[in-house]
Amino acid sequence: MKRNLAAILTVVLSLVLMISAFACSGCMGAEKEHLHEVDGHWEGAISVMGQELIIKVDFEVAGEVLSGTIDIPQQGAFGIPLANIKYEVPNIHFELPVPNAKADFDGIRDGDGISGDFLQSGVKGTFNLKRVTEKASLPQDAAAADGAKISSVGKAEDIVLETPTGKIFGTLQLPETSAKCPVVLIIAGSGPTDRDGNSPLLPGKNDSLKMISLGLAENGIASVRYDKRGIAASAGSMKNEADLRFDHYVDDVVTWVECLKADPRFSGVAVLGHSEGSLIGIAAANKAPGLSGVISVAGVGRPADELIREQLANEAKEIRDESHAITEELKKGNTVSNVSRGLAALFRPSVQPYLISWFKYDPASEIAKLEVPVLIVQGTTDLQVPVRDARLLAEAKPDARLEIIQGMNHILKEAPLEPQANVATYSDPTLPLAPDFLEAIIDFLKKCFK
Repeated sequence: MKRNLAAILTVVLSLVLMISAFACSGCMGAEKEHLHEVDGHWEGAISVMGQELIIKVDFEVAGEVLSGTIDIPQQGAFGIPLANIKYEVPNIHFELPVPNAKADFDGIRDGDGISGDFLQSGVKGTFNLKRVTEKASLPQDAAAADGAKISSVGKAEDIVLETPTGKIFGTLQLPETSAKCPVVLIIAGSGPTDRDGNSPLLPGKNDSLKMISLGLAENGIASVRYDKRGIAASAGSMKNEADLRFDHYVDDVVTWVECLKADPRFSGVAVLGHSEGSLIGIAAANKAPGLSGVISVAGVGRPADELIREQLANEAKEIRDESHAITEELKKGNTVSNVSRGLAALFRPSVQPYLISWFKYDPASEIAKLEVPVLIVQGTTDLQVPVRDARLLAEAKPDARLEIIQGMNHILKEAPLEPQANVATYSDPTLPLAPDFLEAIIDFLKKCFK
């Protein structure tokens, strides 16, 4: 039975919100005599939800092992290592190694072409590749030029957080001042969302988090936005999906806060978390004393197991019952070995430890414990997080300031409720932030930093 566009969009976006997963980098061997058939440079596109995302893939033979990388120029992503490459003539399988949204490519090679099925976070599409004998230069200069726009307001600096498992990379945006100023740590949402608010799941950029950063700088407030562990430039800080825990994200924020508090350039530190980043920021704030304030933007107010149950409410009874049984075991801290094919993507064994760690956090309980000023911001046309979640958070923290922004969607742009027009804003970086959003943020922060 076909679903309408609204239903498809809700499932797609909510699944990205619900679950964090990391595809293990590395690859498997193939029979040596067949490797030359796919060795080389390939170009093509992923087609999903009526849109195309350009991709460029390089396969390389090293001894008896086939390795590979993928470029997604529209997302400014280059040289991402592919995972679990398998080539058994004529079938080829490889995975896109981004956390929070493992993607599978299953294709068939036919001469100098490869075509097949694409699957990511429950979203199905197709892909096609053609062998290119002369590899064109990649448009990395364009990505660099885009990044250079940051310096149009104040000064932008690279910043790195050292962790036991690797480096986490970010951007420090400074205002035009030599005096001490406050700083805000901006935490991205779920899926492979990068420091600017963009995702390789979508064919274009929205730059929502970058716009927040620039808006703060224009008002004398510094900010740090970063690629979470396993994401974009920070991909090397998380090697294996089975090793990832929600607490890693929380502890990273605590460490960022400690570093910023120790920096003599800053007079105070606040955190701003978007979507999944809301819970990460709230939980971290309870472990990081001395913060000036906490901002939750489009944050969920219910535990993750409730979100999963809600998303599967329209599925067959056997799927709902199995999901409920699995989540109950995970809430107890127990992994589940037998998972049906229909729920394998959501509850695969390698992601269960992450889910166990995530289920321990109740957003309402966490926000209630905060002892600093709190701002809760939510848009009325958000297709992923409804206004009632913001109200749940506000009820748990009665002294918090609640701002409901009329006509603002999940990526903080003005948009209608109609799904197709709403999701179109996710790929348009020319659209400004929704009216009143940035003003509410800045007004709150200025009061926090007095």
